[in-house]
Amino acid sequence: MKRTAVLIAAGLFAVAGPRPATAQDLATAVTDARARSPALAAAEADADAADARVAQARAAAGPTARIEGSIGYGRLDPGGYFGLTADDITPSALQFVGEYPLYAGGRIASAIDQAAAGSRAAKLGTDMARQNLTLATVSTYAEVLTARDMVASYTKLAEALDEIVRHAGLRYDVGDTTSSDVAQAQARRAEGQAGLVQAQGRLIAAEARLERLTGKPTETLAPLPPRPEVPGTLGEAVEAALGANAMLAQASAEVEGADAGVRAAKATNRPTVGAFVEGARVRDQFFPDYRADSVTVGVRGRWTFFDSGAGRARVREARAGLTAREARLRQARDEVTQAVIEAWSGLDSAERS
Repeated sequence: MKRTAVLIAAGLFAVAGPRPATAQDLATAVTDARARSPALAAAEADADAADARVAQARAAAGPTARIEGSIGYGRLDPGGYFGLTADDITPSALQFVGEYPLYAGGRIASAIDQAAAGSRAAKLGTDMARQNLTLATVSTYAEVLTARDMVASYTKLAEALDEIVRHAGLRYDVGDTTSSDVAQAQARRAEGQAGLVQAQGRLIAAEARLERLTGKPTETLAPLPPRPEVPGTLGEAVEAALGANAMLAQASAEVEGADAGVRAAKATNRPTVGAFVEGARVRDQFFPDYRADSVTVGVRGRWTFFDSGAGRARVREARAGLTAREARLRQARDEVTQAVIEAWSGLDSAERS
């Protein structure tokens, strides 16, 4: 029952969206919770980091340029070689290197795909964190309202039981009842008082949770809105859930990222080719007053054709990771289906009741 009420209220919020209210209502509570949730802020930061990783992966396909330089002070003694004598020197070197990848064996493309899949998974993780926060706020909001009703009901019950005990005592005084009847009335009053204490504790805990979520005191709360429309059949409900569930979509994005990881692992032992341009200025490096300036343009290639099996191990690891994520995707699909069946059955039972 409680789970069904939470799902119904959460669905209504998603359909209707925030709307102004004089008292604190469910939409306002959810908005406040989203504004101050550390978990949601962390998920959003993770999504920003994943976007940055996509930019890094794409940058690998573009040109790079760097400058390296050094300068020092020392003394060089050629030992009379070429008639040169010892002298103080100031060796310096300045080099410019520009490179552009022409062929990377699929490394760059697979890295971009892997980063893009990770970015989608992170964004879906943000959606999932937002949904979880919404569900937590809705359930706590409903718990506060339920606990308040229970406190009010138990308070009236306790007052009524006090009156029953009083009447039982008066009847016993005039000989109209027995002491066992009085004891039974007192026992019922004790049960009612115990229920009141439990309801009060439940209310205190629920109000504390709601205040922690929203950052605002729990004063007057508006009633829960009516439930939204639900699919007509269980099959339609399962199909809708499988198509819109953030956890399932995140698991699917992780499978795509793992598949790109397999391609990246296979590409590590493929040759790479890149164009380069280098310029250098060297002074006092080999003998006093040595000078050399150079400019070079060309193509550079690299191929690691033997690495003692490290490349095959990387591929095997990546394939195992892909298999694990595919299994988690199937598990997530089963969990969503089971959750819908339970929620559907709970809703049907509630309506029948």
